[in-house]
Amino acid sequence: MLMPASTEFITLCRTQVALLVDGFGASLSAIYLTEDPTTESETALVPLVVYPEERDLWPETVPLALPQSLNSRAAFSIPTHAFGPATTLQALPPSKAETEPVMPTDRLALTDDPEPIRMMFPLLHNDMVWGLMVVGRERRQWSKREQSQLEQVAHTLAIACVLDQRSQWLAQARDRRQLLQAQQDTTLSTLLHQFRNPLTTLRTLGKLLTRRLNPSDSNRNLAESIVSESNHLEQLLKQFDDAIDLGDASLESKEVGLTEPRALVPSSNWLTGSALTLQPCWLSEILDPLLHSMAGRADEKAMRLHVSIPKDLPPVKADATALREVFGNLMDNALKYTPEGGDIWVSVEHLPQHSQQRVQISDTGPGIPAEDLERVFERTYRGVQAQTEIPGTGLGLAIARDLISQMGGTIEAQSPVFMREGVDEVGSTFSVQLTEYSDSNSNS
Repeated sequence: MLMPASTEFITLCRTQVALLVDGFGASLSAIYLTEDPTTESETALVPLVVYPEERDLWPETVPLALPQSLNSRAAFSIPTHAFGPATTLQALPPSKAETEPVMPTDRLALTDDPEPIRMMFPLLHNDMVWGLMVVGRERRQWSKREQSQLEQVAHTLAIACVLDQRSQWLAQARDRRQLLQAQQDTTLSTLLHQFRNPLTTLRTLGKLLTRRLNPSDSNRNLAESIVSESNHLEQLLKQFDDAIDLGDASLESKEVGLTEPRALVPSSNWLTGSALTLQPCWLSEILDPLLHSMAGRADEKAMRLHVSIPKDLPPVKADATALREVFGNLMDNALKYTPEGGDIWVSVEHLPQHSQQRVQISDTGPGIPAEDLERVFERTYRGVQAQTEIPGTGLGLAIARDLISQMGGTIEAQSPVFMREGVDEVGSTFSVQLTEYSDSNSNS
């Protein structure tokens, strides 16, 4: 079914009807739209603009058969108000079309009255009939040139009709998308609010445990990890809130015609894709709380965690929040894919010749097949791991690569990698290289 014509398209049709009356001396003119241009069966024509308007009395309709060149759209029903109750509409027979070439076979003529010369032009585009243009005048034949001009008018109206329908469809699709976005934002806001309460409770319990455990107690690190991870989740929740606010601002800007919504999030917010704040970051300070949390999870699966971080390393140029997200994702992958009783290595290497530092996270998991290795950083790509029961979305490595790139570093994957004593060539290694911070690059 066609959507109702827009005001702009109706204005265009009225302009064209006025042109037919004033420029061609038409005594009657009408423009119709088909109810459904895609149907193969008979469809009705809906009047859009009719001249003169007093003839719009809507008596019963009569069938209209298109010529053979348009037989894929077999028939219409058209009101008879513009032609009188005795009018019959039909295609010119081939014999008459051959003897009177000024009346092409892809146009229709009225045959009941020899004096009024009336013609019809289907509004055709992409082999579909979108409507019909009717024009007639008294006691005066249409010249070949005039028929060509009328055909151009009909062609223009057909294209305008298609564009009008597409514009309305896109507008409706945009409105539906904005409504869905608003509903999703409301749902997400509700879930985040509900999530914040147990998170606050978890962080409070972690702080209580930290106070009750002696510094020498091995479980104190686990309690501190609970607090640290709770703080990380709180930061993520804040960034979710900012992202929702930005989405709301974008929708409001579109409604009032603004093209550039005002940014409501800080420039260091990596979640929304905006630029990071690069400053001195010490890798040991970033990695230590993550390693404490990792140690507890590794111990649960009887894994051996090997850590090698040199002391007194200079800082690197990075965003601390983004760096924690990167290493958190890489450590989480190592824990997920390493079997029970396996080994995980986390090491930091100083590369003074390049003024860089390299962080490597290795595991003894199944490794990454060669066909997946080149695509492992693609968003949502999981390769053969998608066929396993190991949970994942394929987003962690894509996020890590994007963040490292914004910090001017590099990240690479290797598999298999192990040539260590007593360890077969299995597993994977992810290497992150970052530039060391110096006064010369503090503003770059």
